[in-house]
Amino acid sequence: MVSCKSTFLSLNSTFLPFWLLGLFNNGSYVILLACAKSISDGGTALVFLALVVPGLTMKLSAPYWFDRVGYNKRLMMSTAFMTTSFMIVGFVSAHTYDSGSETKTKWQLFGVAFASLQCSLGEASLLPLAGKYDSCALKSNEAQNDGNKKSGNITAYSSGTGLAGVFGFAWKVILNDWLKLSLSATVVLANVLPVSYWSTYWFYFREELQEKMVMDLREEEDYVLQEGYDEDGEIPVAISETSSLKRRRNCIDDEDGVEMYQNITKERVGEGFVEDDNIDGGTSLEDNPTEQMGAVRRINDNSIPSSSQSYIQSLSTTERLRLVLSLWPYMIPLFTVYAAEYALQAGTWTAIGFPVDEKESRDQFYAYSNWLYQAGVFVSRTSGAFFTAPMWALWLMPFLQCANLIFFYAVATTHFWYNYTLLIPCFYVGLLGGAVYVNGFTRINLDLPVETREFALSSASVADTFGIVFADSVSLFIQSCLYQANSIDGAAVQCPVGGKN
Repeated sequence: MVSCKSTFLSLNSTFLPFWLLGLFNNGSYVILLACAKSISDGGTALVFLALVVPGLTMKLSAPYWFDRVGYNKRLMMSTAFMTTSFMIVGFVSAHTYDSGSETKTKWQLFGVAFASLQCSLGEASLLPLAGKYDSCALKSNEAQNDGNKKSGNITAYSSGTGLAGVFGFAWKVILNDWLKLSLSATVVLANVLPVSYWSTYWFYFREELQEKMVMDLREEEDYVLQEGYDEDGEIPVAISETSSLKRRRNCIDDEDGVEMYQNITKERVGEGFVEDDNIDGGTSLEDNPTEQMGAVRRINDNSIPSSSQSYIQSLSTTERLRLVLSLWPYMIPLFTVYAAEYALQAGTWTAIGFPVDEKESRDQFYAYSNWLYQAGVFVSRTSGAFFTAPMWALWLMPFLQCANLIFFYAVATTHFWYNYTLLIPCFYVGLLGGAVYVNGFTRINLDLPVETREFALSSASVADTFGIVFADSVSLFIQSCLYQANSIDGAAVQCPVGGKN
């Protein structure tokens, strides 16, 4: 077993902090999502759009500037955006405007937009950071070779974001509905989240600690390559350096680490060692001139791992775009599953209630359905700790989610199944959405080369945001048509299909 002495490389020491960061990062988003009908009852999708469109812009631009702005600055910006969002929405909600609620709603949506920037910037930064720590948390050669590698920190972050759904709706229900606090007080009190958010990042993952993680790699015992001698007792022979060097390739992603790798490898070539992934044991270079020439050549060619940051900075804008587009096997499932489930949330579930013509009943079903949905998301996003779905399953689940959208639209128009047992398929919707999220990003971290993982994890996160934007735009018309079908007033747009179903 290869030891991992540094606590900064230990999964046990980073699982909880990443879980908390996922909870805090998405908590702000869900709190405002839960307040959507209080902000704009007939235009719930408008709140959804304000929660995703600014974030989409942030994620689209990320591949072209993230490599030049460190994690500390990005997380500081994210924290500032979260605080700004809560303060604007909170104080505007407490103010009465002479010009009416339309002006008030516009200002509230402006505040919501900052939460969108915060959540997207945080997700696009924390997912690759979790992947970076996962790459250095593999503790044994068996863990690398048995085909069951787990991205524990990505799962931790994903699980935290899953619980954020339950947490956010609970925050709104407990403070606003049960304790009868105003919308303003409910939102302003949520400023405890940005404080906790920044504190968790700074204590565990600030850039100085990331640098310490690399320095600790130098001190690990397994970096001292095991040595032996041939039967004459004169020529040193490498016994097990191949697996150690292979493990180092998976961990190293900074300039210090590259230099360390080069120095160690050059020393071993000088002593007569062969470093080759295709051999099991050691070979004497003195007895094998061909291998000696090959070893020296490998020191100078591209087989030496490069810094992830340096590699991305070396790419042109066109090359970065091509790299993003090459992620389509992971991005299409993410886009599809999010498009379907957010069309359910912002569209069909807003027009279901028992009875449907009572606003209080619709609000109640909307709250309960989202609770069950978020519970399903939490369960499935946590499942990454136990298994990783194959690619065929990653592609199957979005189609099942589209079937759920068709089912709930039929329910809302025909009422063929119309009671609170509908909460069971709401939970199932959450299971599918959360599973695609955690497995999509886990597969990226397992399938791609180490020098592109952080970039890929950050870039692929734009797919779910695209799905949400698409769904929220369509949901305005889904909600309108379902309101028309059930003779409900207050839709924000006109249903393009005339007549009552």
